[in-house]
Amino acid sequence: MRASARTAIALGSNSGDRLVLLRAATLMLRRLAGPGVDFRASPIYETAPVDCPPGSLPFLNAVVSFSYAGASEVLMEKLAGFESALGRPGSRLRNAPRTIDLDLLCFGGQAVHTGTLTLPHPRMTSRRFVLAPLGDIEPDMRPLADGPTAAALLSALPKDDFMRPIPAVLDDESAGRRAMADFLKNRKAAGPAVTALTAYDYPVARMLDESGIDVVLVGDSLGMVVLGHPDTTRVTLDDMRHHLRAVRAGVSRALVVADLPIHTCDTPEAAVSNARMLIADGADAVKLEGGVSVAPQIAALVAEGIPVMGHIGMLPQHVLEEGGYRKKGVTPEAEALLLADGRAVADAGAFSVVLEIVEAAAAARITKEIPIPTIGIGSGAGCDGQILVTHDLVGLFPWFTPRFVRPEADLAGDFRRAVEAYIRRTQTGG
Repeated sequence: MRASARTAIALGSNSGDRLVLLRAATLMLRRLAGPGVDFRASPIYETAPVDCPPGSLPFLNAVVSFSYAGASEVLMEKLAGFESALGRPGSRLRNAPRTIDLDLLCFGGQAVHTGTLTLPHPRMTSRRFVLAPLGDIEPDMRPLADGPTAAALLSALPKDDFMRPIPAVLDDESAGRRAMADFLKNRKAAGPAVTALTAYDYPVARMLDESGIDVVLVGDSLGMVVLGHPDTTRVTLDDMRHHLRAVRAGVSRALVVADLPIHTCDTPEAAVSNARMLIADGADAVKLEGGVSVAPQIAALVAEGIPVMGHIGMLPQHVLEEGGYRKKGVTPEAEALLLADGRAVADAGAFSVVLEIVEAAAAARITKEIPIPTIGIGSGAGCDGQILVTHDLVGLFPWFTPRFVRPEADLAGDFRRAVEAYIRRTQTGG
């Protein structure tokens, strides 16, 4: 196993909600570091926009440090993925205003010079806005194994009269979860469209996260897809917690949302109690079905600092009452009820809402009328984002494919062919 290297990463933002972005990035970094790792986060400083275009806003800057067992090049790739997730474009002008900047400062005291990576960071020793927060948490760290400490490097720099600490905590997990949810909420106005897929285990969750998905939903659809039930109504909270823990182990970048299964949120008190367990197991947010009828539950969850994704339209937990899956919002009266549901969910404080099997025109109108992102499934292209069951997307549940799904792969076919080839090879001694 590769030995861990103590690493330091500088965070900066001077575009958008700077504190929200820094906290969201810090939560991603903490999860990348993993449980039980000595993770340190500095105070936050407001600093002048050094070498930036005229009119640039001040930065918020900070540094985090932790031990990392992978390669420095892999860590750099992870940081680039985090930047992309938080709205920084892949190609950008040097020193242009940015939502987030994650710079790898040093890595176990190593000297690295490749075409894409130089360590220690070549400009860190001249930047007080880097060395001051680094010195706050790692004064004895040596960016080069045989070089001076961070404290010694800082003492050699002149004072910066503009630079000042701000009274906010960077490494606050609850604030980080809310920050990630708020960032997705802001995508309604800023774009791009929100992407979401389901996961119920570690390998799929990790692949989704590494592929750049925005939201990983641990959905109660696991009842059909994983457990073999005919619908979601038999899924328990214990089922959800078991699969959520596996998913959390594979995700550091995406927002992990967990469904509150049937009858776990019948009252605001039950919703809060059960959601706390899901948050403790690694959820960043919870999802619950219903509109006006569950607005008190949503408000209670939000008051507890738990981000909430709503779900209106076809409600799978009510499929037995409905007698099947039926399109919603087909008539003007039905559309008006859905719009009232969407407004109630938004007013209660949800950061987004799923629209399931809603008439496309109605879904588009609801999307225009409510202030939070709509995430459609079988509801047309007029929503602010889309979600699918991953097994449907990749053709891994061949016994049933919803009519609105266009599979992008045939993994069930590949799986069967691989198994058949293995049987032939084993039986023929090949």
